[in-house]
Amino acid sequence: MERLARHCFGIRILAVVRVRAFAHHCCRGRAYAPRRARFVRQKGGSMVRVRSSSREYRVGYSVCAHYPALARVAMRIFSVTEFIELVNETLQALGTYEAFAVEGEVSGYRVNQGQWVTFDLKDERSLVNVFLPIWKLRTPLEDGMRIRVAGTGRVYAKYGKFSLSAEQIELVGEGALRKALALLRHRLEQEGLFTSERKRELPRFPRRIALIASRDSAAYGDFTRIVCERWPLLDIHLYNVLVQGERAPEDIRRALAAVQASGEAYDAVVLTRGGGSFEELMAFNDEQLARDIFASRIPVLAAIGHERDVTLAEEAADVRGSTPTDAARRLVPDRRDVEYEIASRIRSMSDSLLRRLQENRTALHRILESGSHWASRYRIQVDAWASATEGGMRQLLESNRERLQHLTRLLKGLDPTAVLARGYSFVQDTRGRVISGVSRLGRGQAIFVRMKDGTAGATVNVVKKQF
Repeated sequence: MERLARHCFGIRILAVVRVRAFAHHCCRGRAYAPRRARFVRQKGGSMVRVRSSSREYRVGYSVCAHYPALARVAMRIFSVTEFIELVNETLQALGTYEAFAVEGEVSGYRVNQGQWVTFDLKDERSLVNVFLPIWKLRTPLEDGMRIRVAGTGRVYAKYGKFSLSAEQIELVGEGALRKALALLRHRLEQEGLFTSERKRELPRFPRRIALIASRDSAAYGDFTRIVCERWPLLDIHLYNVLVQGERAPEDIRRALAAVQASGEAYDAVVLTRGGGSFEELMAFNDEQLARDIFASRIPVLAAIGHERDVTLAEEAADVRGSTPTDAARRLVPDRRDVEYEIASRIRSMSDSLLRRLQENRTALHRILESGSHWASRYRIQVDAWASATEGGMRQLLESNRERLQHLTRLLKGLDPTAVLARGYSFVQDTRGRVISGVSRLGRGQAIFVRMKDGTAGATVNVVKKQF
């Protein structure tokens, strides 16, 4: 059973002492002792010896007379060092037999010599000192935060001061989380992780990207749907990850590392998830994840939650999208806009050439009409040159017109929706990649067949290769 230590010499010492059950209660002429203890009172003396199988206790009546709190209590005499060692062993045993944590408010936070973090943990009536090595502190702290500390109690022998040696610190409540996030954001900003000067632009016409998202999320469906509508030939490689919970930051970091080490010629990395509460999005406020995004050799586009949600991952990324749908629009152009732009540029070039031709013709006629008598000798040559120039311009214009028609036909031929409308279909794997041959298929493999009016899931039963 567990008992609290008695008042000792007017000083209240609180300690948890694990002892065997006591058989005798306090009464006149007796003392607390183990069940098998034997009492021997010395006649004419001032001491009572209490013997057990392993130890002998002595009760001093002269002391008990002045300090009633010690009356009839069997005592063992310790040195100060022995006593503190015993207390520390007992406190350590408490943590071994029963896990516990202490919850309270941070007060007096400070860092000593750049190595140790110390602060007081307090509630309305009490406080306890907490210390830990700075490398164990994974979350920024400041006074006023409410936290939960798991660790071991100990008495520092040199000063006899009780402290809680922290092993793990957990923030409690959204307010503490937001304070810690603000401190971390400020520190990373001071280090230059969010500066606009180092952010890279995304390629205008990406061919292959790595998508880090949850396959079962609405964000994945929205992103891929918009991309296929705007730029259907984009090759998307999905890296399926957890997007919330304690394991999510490490899972996302592993996926990002796999993208960097894959050797694939990715034009961009897209990190996305849908909306959620502040706590649900905390996986994307992980410090190490933000640093990994900052160090990525491939441009990163991040779109987490909604417009009002701004995470550290998005601030460290090269480009931020407000939503998964907005990320898709930022990543790829609309093929219809590209077709219109090509046609507009060709028309602009043709108009510019015709305008310059007319300006030159007008200038030549002005010279011929206002020139001296010598101009008449070259009139025929000038007319011939003008005719040749006009013919060349018209030929160039016709060539550009034919090129425009060719590019238009080429774009329409690349449009898979036009092919699907003629009754054809194409096959994709579960990662959204187009399967162009049976060499990439295997029995039992899940596939998706896209047709003009939708997509159907299927499983491969037979694979036959034509030679």
